[in-house]
Amino acid sequence: MILATSRITHPYHLDYIAKVAKYAEVDTLLLCGDVSVSESFMKEFSHTNLLMVSGDEDDIHVIKLAKKYNVLLDGKVVEVAGVKVGGVGTINTFLDYTALMSNVGRIDVLLTHFPPYGCLDRVPPLYIPSGLKSLRILIETIKPSIVFVGHSPKPTVEYCRGIPVIGVAGYLALADSIKPHNIRFIPVSQSFSLG
Repeated sequence: MILATSRITHPYHLDYIAKVAKYAEVDTLLLCGDVSVSESFMKEFSHTNLLMVSGDEDDIHVIKLAKKYNVLLDGKVVEVAGVKVGGVGTINTFLDYTALMSNVGRIDVLLTHFPPYGCLDRVPPLYIPSGLKSLRILIETIKPSIVFVGHSPKPTVEYCRGIPVIGVAGYLALADSIKPHNIRFIPVSQSFSLG
């Protein structure tokens, strides 16, 4: 089970994510930037496959913790249960892009904070595309099975040349595989009984 999210800013959110992850038996937790996670949160999820990319609002302390626990995916590709996951963060997007473009082989899941140009990148009130052209080129070149984006205006699925791009800002995207048709969006602030 995969759980992806972004814009986690309050300790209550961390508790909520932990409850959902336990209830849904999540084995992979993907953080798409703009997260205020603590060291205790990193330790708690050390038993899962925790991966994150940096966001434009991340505190340097969070980035240092992610490096300490070897979960920062910026410019890297790792294999998790037979699935290759690559990441593009915001610390140095160009270096991350270059590293992934030079990576030989397929990337199944792309984790990014910023959206690609023309997909999940229209922000009100002008709705002018503001995504990164380099990310669109990366997606069209490496053809991942799915892309998770943290800096998105809404939780939704859009397609970039047939590849599903999932916006997760402020929501939990819960899936039992990397197929877009089975993703469930849960607001982080939603409160309901988990069992």
